[in-house]
Amino acid sequence: MANTATSFEDVTMACDPPEELHVVRPALTVTKRDHTYDYNPGEKRSLCETLSDRVRECDRGRAWGAVTTKLPILSWLPRYNFRTSFVGDVVSGTTVAIMHIPQGMAYALLGGLPPVVGLYMAFFPVLMYVVLGTSPHISMGSSAIVSMVMVQAVGDLSSSAEEAPQGPRDVSPLQDSVNGTAVTYTPIQVASALSLVVGVWQIAFGLLQLGEVLGRFLSDMLISGFTTGLAFQVLTSQVKSLLGISVPRHNGPFSIIYTYVDVIDQLLSANVTVMIVSAITMIVLIINNELIKPRVKKVTNLPVPIELLAVVAGTVASYSLDLHRNYDVRVVGDIPTGLPSPSVPPLELLPRLVVTGFVVGLVGYATSFSMAKLFAKKQGYAVDATQELYAQGASNVFGCFFSNGPVAASMSRSIIQEGVGGVTLITPLISCGFIVLILLFVGPLFETLPHCVLASIVLVSLKGMFMQFHELAALWSVSKLDALIWASSFLACVVVSIDFGLFVGIGVSVLVLLSRSQSSSLRRLGRVPGTDLYLDCDKYGTAQEVAGIRILRVDGPLHFANAAQVKEDLLEAAGLGESGPPTQPGIYSVPGNSFKATVETMLSNGSVSGENNQEANFEEYSKKGEKREILDSDDQRTTAGETTIFVPDTLWLILDMSCVSFVDSSGGKLLAELYKELEASSVSLCLAAPSEKVLEQMERCALLDILPKERQFHSVHDAVTILSRPFATPSPAQNPEPREAGVTRF
Repeated sequence: MANTATSFEDVTMACDPPEELHVVRPALTVTKRDHTYDYNPGEKRSLCETLSDRVRECDRGRAWGAVTTKLPILSWLPRYNFRTSFVGDVVSGTTVAIMHIPQGMAYALLGGLPPVVGLYMAFFPVLMYVVLGTSPHISMGSSAIVSMVMVQAVGDLSSSAEEAPQGPRDVSPLQDSVNGTAVTYTPIQVASALSLVVGVWQIAFGLLQLGEVLGRFLSDMLISGFTTGLAFQVLTSQVKSLLGISVPRHNGPFSIIYTYVDVIDQLLSANVTVMIVSAITMIVLIINNELIKPRVKKVTNLPVPIELLAVVAGTVASYSLDLHRNYDVRVVGDIPTGLPSPSVPPLELLPRLVVTGFVVGLVGYATSFSMAKLFAKKQGYAVDATQELYAQGASNVFGCFFSNGPVAASMSRSIIQEGVGGVTLITPLISCGFIVLILLFVGPLFETLPHCVLASIVLVSLKGMFMQFHELAALWSVSKLDALIWASSFLACVVVSIDFGLFVGIGVSVLVLLSRSQSSSLRRLGRVPGTDLYLDCDKYGTAQEVAGIRILRVDGPLHFANAAQVKEDLLEAAGLGESGPPTQPGIYSVPGNSFKATVETMLSNGSVSGENNQEANFEEYSKKGEKREILDSDDQRTTAGETTIFVPDTLWLILDMSCVSFVDSSGGKLLAELYKELEASSVSLCLAAPSEKVLEQMERCALLDILPKERQFHSVHDAVTILSRPFATPSPAQNPEPREAGVTRF
């Protein structure tokens, strides 16, 4: 076998690669191609027929497959391998549980909730995700991004003894719709109602099969600019905890500016002890992240739980020195033991949370699914976009009955969960077990934890988001429009509000897409002599246009947004101008892309025939011998050299449709109108290289009823081969027979 392999390698290496490729085949129209090669588009079936076929094909195996698709735990749990997976799942689950403690408390505080809610969010929604989720490596629970968006709704709709909303959009207490009395809500009630709305939105997205669409629709530029704006909002919300001051909450546009004005006014009254604790915590975290963590990572995948150590150290120092009483340091306070009792969130809040719930659901899913796809590609498995929507939506709905806010995947925890050896969704179950122990027994030990320690953890974790400013500089050098998407979502999020920032980013993205799609992109093609290559004449010096034939390639789809502009550009490229050439025979001046021919010149070339050379019959005239008709007129019986007639330079206009991916009704109407106008101007329109999909769309637009089948060619070279033969006629009545096309590629 070794000798055989060696011999084969020697033979292949000895063979020189071919320098020329010779292809000989018939020149094909689309009709001839379909007939010759047995084109079968498939039978179109109605919805009822499709459903009946599915019912007949349904058996026990298919039914069980449908069940396991919606309940993935039934597919992976029976095949769980304790020998290969359990150790990695236990180590990963324990590590993630340790990270849940400081992150959950910090992100809950960031969202305007009591810190213990962050631990609830690490337990109840995660249980539902284990049953329905498809990614074993993302860590569901509290999320910095979701908490940033949630805090605005919690602040607007909940009562708070510490601060009251001020500014241009002061909110008054909600009115009971029945009794007309003022009703106040706790932050937990508002957060649980928001979680219900988010879950309903995500399940609705799943029913509409929008999983992959939403994942692609929120571009990297939009998410980057939006999250950077969120980072500024978070920084602003944590300043008061870092400095130990009380700042009233502002709503509406320019609220950040109003907040910093208040912060500057109260700088002299800042709590020095709080500032010292914040500075020490931040310095320790930064030293670990920048110096210690890179070195530890070279040795082991297990991270140093620096956040947990900071929480423990801050709690011990606060308890020992009694910072709350002696130095007026704000602490976490009462942390109840046990699990919360189930309760229904206030349903009357749901209408006020529809928009915020949409934003949270969209952003939460986009960030979670992007991480799930990243790990799936790395580990070699697949995640179901629609099932992920169901899983996250059900997790939020389930958690809302247990005092939970909306949840999503955390990037830092997910990286650790995958990096330390997590294999299956047993990992979050192990994590949930540790969280329960903390809630039942350990929770009260953190009651003296200072708020400034949690605020410092949040602030240091924002470094990655602030570093995204580098992306703006990179985008600016690549595409100014992409940079505009980034900047608009960032500025709207910072200057106006969080939810407004997302909608502005989406709106600008849509406008950018429309501007790119509606701008006509036509390329004038010429043939490289001796080959079947047709290249851009403006970029390739050897590309030469074929006499009497203008070849234009349309780059991009044809739809309502660009139809008018494409039509204008096509007419201009064909040499017809805005008004086109004269459609009636006669004596004309000749502007634009045409040429002048005198009767004397035409008579000398034998291109004009008529009785006594006085009545010229130019019917079907072309430079190849085709004749066109000029009506009898005394003005036309002129002496040689005096009569100027219009003869178009372009007799055939070939549209290369190889780059057209879509044609809507407006695009079909464009081609139909273009065909008629060109025919009236003695120019024949042909289509080359349309895909089967585009042909079907043009057929639905009734374009193929207008454009003759003989004008549709398999490729540009097929069209040129047939049309460039002597005395080729554009008349559909005279169908040119295909001939062989010899092609040489060098």
